[in-house]
Amino acid sequence: MVKPIIGIAPGVVTVNSQMFPGRVRDYVNRDYLKSVTDNGGVPLVLPVTTDATTIERYVGMLDGLLLCGGADVAPLTYGEEPQPKLGGVDPERDQYEIALIRATHAVGKPVLGICRGLQILNVCYGGNLYQDMSELPAGQGTLKHMQGQLAAYGMHHVKVVPGTTLAEYLGTTSDAIAINSFHHQAVKQVATGFQVVAQSADQVVEAIEATAGGLQLGVQWHPEMMQQVNSMQARLFAAFVRACVA
Repeated sequence: MVKPIIGIAPGVVTVNSQMFPGRVRDYVNRDYLKSVTDNGGVPLVLPVTTDATTIERYVGMLDGLLLCGGADVAPLTYGEEPQPKLGGVDPERDQYEIALIRATHAVGKPVLGICRGLQILNVCYGGNLYQDMSELPAGQGTLKHMQGQLAAYGMHHVKVVPGTTLAEYLGTTSDAIAINSFHHQAVKQVATGFQVVAQSADQVVEAIEATAGGLQLGVQWHPEMMQQVNSMQARLFAAFVRACVA
């Protein structure tokens, strides 16, 4: 089997060291790269750009797209004003990833979004976000969703909807699995054409997937930081890589 090429949309960081003050870097945590290579794929990092021709060339080289975690999605992207607890944003990255998602989907190639990747996938198709977990209605978001340590440790449980692509990929026979958690934003209104396929006990959306038109799946947790010690999370990557071969 020829290994599929999985494009990875990187994060962006400004370096303020004495030697390189104010230098901007596109970066990918090695966990993402290893999750692809460990499970049969070839990772290819795709530097941020808003040039349509470059994005088209990117997509032509890929068999699937992986969207990483990172900064908050800018609320103007989904038609809202910024609220006090909004974190740092990168509007150029938002525009880039939305264009990349649409171009990838247009040619029928699979998309997997992780943490922020789920959120930008939802925003891309018309959904929106809680800018901070404190905005959730009373009784929701009461669990700890920013564990801050032990990245491979499952902090809380989520219930996975049976019969969904996510359940199939995880290979789970139970609807409840333990996941890690590193987010302060969350899905509010789910985009048209998507369904919620996992939630935490406090009713926070933990995964969404497209209901038609090819594989587009997003998870709110970080399986790339769990997969080396958690066979279920490794199966998620392995199944995604296999889908990119078809």
